Amino acid sequence: MLRNIIVFLSLAFVLGSTGVQAKEADPTIGKLEERLAKLIPDEKPSSIKATEADGIYEVIYGSDILYITKDAKYILQGDLIEVDTRKNITGVARKSNRKDIIAAVTDDDTILFSPKGETKHTITVFTDVDCPYCAKLHSEVKDLNAAGVAVRYMLYPRAGVGSPTYDKMVSVWCADDRKSAITKAKNHEKIDRKVCENPVKEHLEIGASVGVSGTPAIVLEDGTLIPGYRPAKDLTLLLEHLANSQ
Repeated sequence: MLRNIIVFLSLAFVLGSTGVQAKEADPTIGKLEERLAKLIPDEKPSSIKATEADGIYEVIYGSDILYITKDAKYILQGDLIEVDTRKNITGVARKSNRKDIIAAVTDDDTILFSPKGETKHTITVFTDVDCPYCAKLHSEVKDLNAAGVAVRYMLYPRAGVGSPTYDKMVSVWCADDRKSAITKAKNHEKIDRKVCENPVKEHLEIGASVGVSGTPAIVLEDGTLIPGYRPAKDLTLLLEHLANSQ
């Protein structure tokens, strides 16, 4: 029943546990933690909190969100919708969770292409050097930078750990000039094979935790996930619209 919950790694080490603080104000959370520890002994939720729906609590495991009743008798998986407003409460929580995870990733743990002038917006892109649409997006990074958009690359070899693409992306990270190396790799130019301490495996895990299923996958500053390629012009317009609507 809970197979989907335990597939992804819990990112409690990134988010920190919010349940401990909340337990002081809501003793039910402590009881739910104990119940969940028995149901899912190998995972620890990164968050447990009451929802807008009476008697229902939201539980977050990495990118997975489930609901448990106050008496811990029932667990629900699926989107929680407020009927009158049609507000997708789960969608809001999912986006907020994604925003927190991405915000915890420092620029130094990405390959960063920054504008020469003012940075108006920042996008985080999960990329694969052997992905054609990733290469197409990369060819427009200069246009994004010119529009004040910084691009942070996280390395997401779709073939997984130990694949030729994975090894290539490790070499990109270990290169003396990572930006030059990733550009060459995306253009199918040869780069020197190198091995060093690298975050590629962690990038894959973080990608899974925010719901990445293919590349490119673009995460905006507000936690919105855009699957697939979008032209630089469209991305810039979307970022401006989101900024103006806040």
